[in-house]
Amino acid sequence: RIGDAAQSARVAATLQQTQARIRDTQTAIASGKTIDRYSDIPDTAGLLIRAKSDLAATSDFIGRNERLLDRMNTADGAVSAIGDIAERMRSLLVNRLDAATGSAVPLDSEIDSALEQIAAQLNLKVDGRYVFGGSRTDAAPVAMPSPPPASNDPGLYYQGDAVAVTARVAPDVELSYGVTAADHGFAMLISALGQARAAHTAQDQAGLESALTDLSAAIDGIADLRGAMGASSARLEAITESQRGTELYLDETIGRIEATDMPTALARLAEDQASLEAAYITVS
Repeated sequence: RIGDAAQSARVAATLQQTQARIRDTQTAIASGKTIDRYSDIPDTAGLLIRAKSDLAATSDFIGRNERLLDRMNTADGAVSAIGDIAERMRSLLVNRLDAATGSAVPLDSEIDSALEQIAAQLNLKVDGRYVFGGSRTDAAPVAMPSPPPASNDPGLYYQGDAVAVTARVAPDVELSYGVTAADHGFAMLISALGQARAAHTAQDQAGLESALTDLSAAIDGIADLRGAMGASSARLEAITESQRGTELYLDETIGRIEATDMPTALARLAEDQASLEAAYITVS
């Protein structure tokens, strides 16, 4: 009828609007997101885009830093093992210098075994990459000559390079973390053991005492090296922990903008469904 045409049009429009809202709400509940396109949130679209970009970059840094921490911790374990070997060899060398029982100490074979263990630790690989070779990660950095070197020149055994290994651990932070097998502490340790072996073979008491002095200095150098490695690890841990906090904040920011508020959405859906049913009754 002409008299109720306008009212019929309004009811039909209300039905369509309510059906559209119900569809949108159901989609939001199913997907967990309140928007399908950035045009739905013109006021916060820029913030959402930046937050998503920053979140992706931060998550990438966290993943890389965690892998780097694993490598650094593994390297620290190897240096710790080398320190233990050096301490044991110092005890043997002290026993060798004992006038009464020193001649019974098989120092040469013990040193050979210790150098094999040290070389194995310095040729450590993590994820298919040699840890102590500088930037040369595809070749074993240590080849121990026979007899072992009696000089603290790392070129006598080291086959890596002197490039300081660094990693970008944050947008504006470069962290130097690499330790090479040519480090002074390692070179002094190897040369001290080489001197001790040669002095043992030659029954050179003065040579053994000199080797003991150098070995003690090498142990101190390795302890200092571990301290520097620990400082780098602690710094990386602090940076990564800060990034985890940033990641959580960005994730919450994105959620506030686009995530569905389930209680509100369910209440709105129930209200719209009731309105739709009332509209159907009215049309009927």
